[in-house]
Amino acid sequence: MLKNNLLIKVALGSLLIIFLRIELVFSDLLPTGGDMGAHIVPTKYFVTELFNNFKLSGWSQDWFAGYPVYYFYFPLPPIITSLLSIFFPFSISFKTMVLISQVLLVISIEMLMRKNTKEFSFYGFGVGLLYLLTESFTIFGGNLASSLAGQYSFTYSIAFGNLSIFYLIKSKYRYSMEIAALLIGLSVLSHLIPFIIYLPIFAFYFLKSDVKIYKKISAFLFFMFVAMRFSISLFLNLEFTTNMTYTPYTQISDLVKSDVLPFVLGAAIYIISSSSKTSLKAISGFEIYLLFISIYLFFYGPESALWNGRIVPFFNLGIIILFFNLLHFDIKNLIKKIQGKYPFLIFILLINSYFMYLYYSKWGNTYSTTTISVILIVMLMFLISISSENFLIYTTLVSLTFGTLSFLPHWLNWNFSGYESKNNWTDITTLYEGLDSLEPGRIMWEPNPDLNKYGTPMVLMTIPMFTDHESVEGLYFDSSITTPFHFLTVSGVAERPSNPVGGLTYINGEFDKGFRLMEEMGVDYFIAYTSSIKDKADRNENFNFLFSNEIFNVYSINTKKVELVEDNLYLFESPNFYDRLRNAVLREGSEQSFFEASFESFKNESNFKIIENYDKDLVDPADLNTELLIRDLNIQNELITFTTNKPNQLHLIKVSYFPNWKIKNGYGPYRISPSFMAVIPKDELVEINFESSNLEKALNYISIFTLFGALLITYTYKKRFLNVK
Repeated sequence: MLKNNLLIKVALGSLLIIFLRIELVFSDLLPTGGDMGAHIVPTKYFVTELFNNFKLSGWSQDWFAGYPVYYFYFPLPPIITSLLSIFFPFSISFKTMVLISQVLLVISIEMLMRKNTKEFSFYGFGVGLLYLLTESFTIFGGNLASSLAGQYSFTYSIAFGNLSIFYLIKSKYRYSMEIAALLIGLSVLSHLIPFIIYLPIFAFYFLKSDVKIYKKISAFLFFMFVAMRFSISLFLNLEFTTNMTYTPYTQISDLVKSDVLPFVLGAAIYIISSSSKTSLKAISGFEIYLLFISIYLFFYGPESALWNGRIVPFFNLGIIILFFNLLHFDIKNLIKKIQGKYPFLIFILLINSYFMYLYYSKWGNTYSTTTISVILIVMLMFLISISSENFLIYTTLVSLTFGTLSFLPHWLNWNFSGYESKNNWTDITTLYEGLDSLEPGRIMWEPNPDLNKYGTPMVLMTIPMFTDHESVEGLYFDSSITTPFHFLTVSGVAERPSNPVGGLTYINGEFDKGFRLMEEMGVDYFIAYTSSIKDKADRNENFNFLFSNEIFNVYSINTKKVELVEDNLYLFESPNFYDRLRNAVLREGSEQSFFEASFESFKNESNFKIIENYDKDLVDPADLNTELLIRDLNIQNELITFTTNKPNQLHLIKVSYFPNWKIKNGYGPYRISPSFMAVIPKDELVEINFESSNLEKALNYISIFTLFGALLITYTYKKRFLNVK
């Protein structure tokens, strides 16, 4: 039996990593597909600029006229990628990080479904595989489809949440409480939404636990060490994010997807009809909680920063675990009754063969090596199971999961085969070669769904990774206050704009207005893709044609990054901190926000600027006889320098505002419309640095102290325990 157990474990592990295309994961090709093809840009920045300098967050000029990188998006996946990059090239490290998230999710579900906490659950592994490979949603998070679309951080967070619950309620290990606290902390660093879902049930079991109080204190300190710095900083800076205002779902069919509907009906019928109290005891509070909180938040949760589509993965997880926990006891009894009966074995063999045939018929010709390997492993599992019928049903569950796949093998191949393998990838490389011949600048490009043929519609977000230029459009929409202004602008200069920010009125088709807004945004270059936009740019005298690679036309625009602001100012009084925070979290502040006022002004092309918390008495009277002269302008990631001939005047700098920017000798920066910053330099030489705030520095020190405190408490009471013993 032990030998068979080991063989099944090896077979299951091999099955998963082979299906996930381990051979492509370890090919030195940059991954693409959906958001994943853009995630590589900030991740590479983290590896080279942040991690190597012992930093977890900072500022990047790559996207959105500058944005705070990893202040709002989640740093744990880049940390894992950075650690792997010590040993492997970046592309392999990134794909390996994604692969680990998928394996970890399956393992976390397997551990949750263990009846004996130390005994591997083959049943649980099959259930985890089934959950991972659901195909009814592709962006909400949790399953493989969502991860391939770029939601691997969400997958990590769910996995760590599952593991934290396991160590809290099932594990008998001496340090289970501390491990559980560290794991729920890692869930925070992976993605906030799963953490929010898991926190109430974690807190309930944490407080209910009868362990010594010192263990609870040390566990809490471990959690604070991991999560405090990131979560507090994120929360207090939420007002400097963009509300994407996604339209909430309202129908039951939006929550109960087609692939889990049979489990919903099956669980309901089973509970109503079952006379076995023993089997009903298999239900735990965890999956009941997931179902309750999912249904409640989906239909009755407040319209806030949490989009209710994100709730679907937790409902799926809850109902799948509930269904199979209900069946587990009865299946074991069934197997005992039919043990050794050959008609049953033949029946199971036919079922397995049928599902493997379906899998082969769909993917055999396309991914022959992977497909054949999966089939051979599944059939090997069946042969091993014959001598231990307890595994037969589990094998059937695995074969059913693979046999019903419709698109995941294709997505795996598309993503992990990389940008470089895509047809006509030379269209992109020649474009980038042309851009590299130009002076570094800020680029706005025409979005179009057809760009997916190069790997993802977001392919040109990689401009900063391959060239010395910036792309105005980036991936982390929520992380930048410039996001809405960019998408409003680009909607005027694109044939098929994406218009992703909800609640905005766009300027589709208004090309000339789009150009004027591009000037306001400090755009240096424009890349046109469609014939209609190329024609409009060619006819507009403000666009200077530079070159074409027959697919893309590149134009320059004469803009300024630094301008003088004189009298046309509207002074905006910030609401109190409570109102700003309420607006950021619940999106329902009682007063007009700076963004609302600024966006209205920007869209209407008002001849005045809106500025926040500004004292006009700090400015000297303007010298109207002398033009502003800016020399030696240098905009780096965390440093901006230039010389001006007009010190003591208000200078607008077309870089996104964030409170961590500090001027060395002057006043400001102030937030100024649309989303930029303004300073009043005291000298001709101007230097502005991006620095950690006093709060962030304090949180860093407090985090270290909490770690020392947790270790000290753990060591002290461990020593006392050993002495008593």
